[in-house]
Amino acid sequence: MYKRIVVKVGTKVLSKDDGTIDADVMRHLAEQIAALKKNSEVILVTSGAVGMGRSLLSLAEDTDGVVQKQVFAAVGQVKLMSIYAELFAGQGIVCAQVLATKEDFRDEQHYRNMKNCLENLLRDNVIPVVNENDVVAVAELLFTDNDELAGLIASQLSAQAVVILTSVDGVLTGDPKDSTATVIPEIRLSDIASFQKYITHEKTGSGRGGMQTKFSVAEKLAAEGITTHIVNGKKKNVLIDVVGGKQLGTRFVPKADQLRD
Repeated sequence: MYKRIVVKVGTKVLSKDDGTIDADVMRHLAEQIAALKKNSEVILVTSGAVGMGRSLLSLAEDTDGVVQKQVFAAVGQVKLMSIYAELFAGQGIVCAQVLATKEDFRDEQHYRNMKNCLENLLRDNVIPVVNENDVVAVAELLFTDNDELAGLIASQLSAQAVVILTSVDGVLTGDPKDSTATVIPEIRLSDIASFQKYITHEKTGSGRGGMQTKFSVAEKLAAEGITTHIVNGKKKNVLIDVVGGKQLGTRFVPKADQLRD
């Protein structure tokens, strides 16, 4: 069991096929995190604010793309956090909203303040729910996506593991649409380069990232001694099972002498 875990959930996991939020998935995610919290500290990095805003508000078709994203994020973040707050309250847990931009990791004072805030929340048994601050994040302040943000927070807080909940079963040996493609169960830092050929550059329609970003983040974390799991977030109990040691998805394993205590 890991002492400190960063869980990242993508927009596609949180959404139904029609783009609306999947309340059942969010509820089950909160239940799983509550179960993990009995033995571990958990930080949740969530996407979904822009998608949530888009489902709540219609804008003129000629609205600038950046403006659209900012408005949708501002509206959607309120609703997203209200759902998380209600779900965690049902588990007897208090959660907190933490919004970040790249500037928070570039500026030493910002970095220290953010780290102290997150450490204090964990000390007081509060679950930090972290998202990119899309309301103020213009191009130069954007993360590649929330996979990158999750990796940065794991490094910042010296987590032992990152679990990336995505819409596929892990790193595959081919295109996810190819029925013959199989999941690669384990990738070790020492031979990670040999698996790069399996990574596609395809992105989901609802997010900025893709498996390429996830692979890159996992490789960097492995070099720092942090284990990364990439698993299908739609599967029942997947978070509890993978943290409990079941072989699910793809696990990126650091060298033994680099593992975080």
